[in-house]
Amino acid sequence: MAGTMLKSWVPRLLLFVLCFFSTIVAADNQNMGMEIPQNGCIEMFPQGYVNWTTGKVYAGGKVVPSDRKKADSPNFILSAARSAARRNLIEILKQLNIYGNFSVGTLAASDDHILAGIEKNVMDAKLVKQSYTSNRSIDVMLETSIFGGFLQLVLPEEIKSIPTLQIINPRPSSGGNTREYTGLIIDATAIGFEPVLYPVVVSELGQKIYSALFVSREFAVQKGVCRYLCRMDSPEALKWVGDNPIQVKALRKGGLGDSSIVISKSDGDKIENIRERHGFMKACRVIILVSR
Repeated sequence: MAGTMLKSWVPRLLLFVLCFFSTIVAADNQNMGMEIPQNGCIEMFPQGYVNWTTGKVYAGGKVVPSDRKKADSPNFILSAARSAARRNLIEILKQLNIYGNFSVGTLAASDDHILAGIEKNVMDAKLVKQSYTSNRSIDVMLETSIFGGFLQLVLPEEIKSIPTLQIINPRPSSGGNTREYTGLIIDATAIGFEPVLYPVVVSELGQKIYSALFVSREFAVQKGVCRYLCRMDSPEALKWVGDNPIQVKALRKGGLGDSSIVISKSDGDKIENIRERHGFMKACRVIILVSR
């Protein structure tokens, strides 16, 4: 009797495994067919990609229907494809580094509430692509953002809200030639800096130039601690740092896991002498130029 029951269940179990396997494998290789944008700093993952310039995260899901009766429903197949894409979005988000080699996945592993929050955010991911093939399989792409709820969950608690500071002695005007700086651009293309969610800028003497001390949490959550660009001719540049940013070059990587950007002492002093820096740093009007 037991042998008969076992034999009857083997084909069903094999069918379930094959259906599940086809769903996951197709989804994990989805980025091979994705249209990758030419602008923006793109980081590829097996499940999809991140556009560090826009803060958008994309992942695909593809399901090939089995012979099961329930799978004949297009709605069921679409739901399964979206579920696969959501799982892939979560996997990408978990691989992002907050700083150094400390990833979102490491943080989430220590706090179930963070993982639950990430999963809840992904449930609201936007469907940006949906296509069908001749064998009735459905191919979808979902989009979510690292800005907003996700960053609120994962940014360090040391980044707090900063009250508005009033400049008591504003920069004097010399015949209208002196202009206030509107943002900061750091050229890190020569040092191989990899984007992280919370970068820190220090001088070569170790003095913090841009960190949680200067960043206000509401801006960091809604807009990101900085924006990453791979091309300075991007329209995002002027929009993000204004028409008169101060520009400096990175010397090397430093800090824990090479998540800090080290600039020269002279550049650090130059930035510190800018009175309006508190305003544009508080608002995270900082661009890091990287090479991808």
